[in-house]
Amino acid sequence: MLDKLTAAVLGVVNEETGGSYKVMDAGDFMAALQGERADEAGLDAALRYLDERGYIDIRYAESGTYCLCSLPKGRTYAETVAAEQGEKRAKSTFWALFFGAFSGGLAGALIAGLLCAFLL
Repeated sequence: MLDKLTAAVLGVVNEETGGSYKVMDAGDFMAALQGERADEAGLDAALRYLDERGYIDIRYAESGTYCLCSLPKGRTYAETVAAEQGEKRAKSTFWALFFGAFSGGLAGALIAGLLCAFLL
């Protein structure tokens, strides 16, 4: 499992490169990682980590400029995370609907019971 910054960097690489090599500089990453606490050293460490683990391939890296591409393992990771998030969302939606329907049915039965008790 990747940490938040590394996963965000991998997402940027997957989105920008699409499996082919592309030259990107640190400014491209910083613009895409607005919500993350990242500096150039942290970005470089995240990219090196991804390269060592086989998520991306870095052809060259010089003074904040990188030629890189995403590898199948990196694209698969992103798809797996998206599928897991969709599964969690589906489970929470199921339980919300279940308890909503249950409480609505219970309220309807109580109201019907009270009406029958007062009318008879």
